Amino acid sequence: MIMQIPSLKPMNNNIMEISNNYMYAPVYLNEIGQRENNEDSIYPKNPSLHDRLFIVCDGVGGRSKGEVASALVCERFAEYINQHHKNHVSKAYFESGLKYVEEKMENYIKGNAEAFKMATTLTLLYFSTDYKAAYVIWIGDSRIYHIRNREILFQTKDHSEVQSLIDMGEITQLEAENHPRRNVITRAVSGASRPTRLDYKEISDVLSNDFFLLCTDGILENLNHQKINMWFDKDSNPEDIKNKIETHAYKNTRDNYSMYLLKMRNNNY
Repeated sequence: MIMQIPSLKPMNNNIMEISNNYMYAPVYLNEIGQRENNEDSIYPKNPSLHDRLFIVCDGVGGRSKGEVASALVCERFAEYINQHHKNHVSKAYFESGLKYVEEKMENYIKGNAEAFKMATTLTLLYFSTDYKAAYVIWIGDSRIYHIRNREILFQTKDHSEVQSLIDMGEITQLEAENHPRRNVITRAVSGASRPTRLDYKEISDVLSNDFFLLCTDGILENLNHQKINMWFDKDSNPEDIKNKIETHAYKNTRDNYSMYLLKMRNNNY
């Protein structure tokens, strides 16, 4: 039986609009793909136009309660940020949040022995109140991209075995795409008894028409740099891009596939 984690109150109660002064309406996917159950989770589940926090997690396949792990991390990290609200933050702020989340996960594991091995990836993006800065953290092989007019300005580096092989020069990026251990990750959120480390990036130059994409590896099965270079034009509509991603993923992606896609506006003043 899947644990139902109580939903947090939304960060605000604003009605969804086409856009505000900072961001167009967020678009997202959270699909089961060709799996028997969905171990991906996203936050928020019902986005408001003025949300500043976005999270995408992928429960580790082959581990018990992956769907619980991903949902718990989404909810509890959001809970931490709601309880410790700040405008400008630092790596230490998120490290404290990760510790809080790992302790909550450990408490669940202690009461549910079958969840001993549960784990999840984590991607999180948090905007400053003026949306001119974006704070990014990640653990595992789910990714975050910062894209400006078809150019990838920043992308997270996977915590995975194949990425380690690439870094050592043992294999090429092309060879990594079909490597038999391409889905083996080297970091995951697993609880306080098995603490992990996060990577952090502050992006301080967010401009109008910039895109941010948070996604699980199921999305990446059918999305590459070439498609990003074609689809993420400064004039592109986020809903249109979402539809293209979903069309390519539907019946082609073996895994669950989830994402948040955000497009900025009026940030260049």
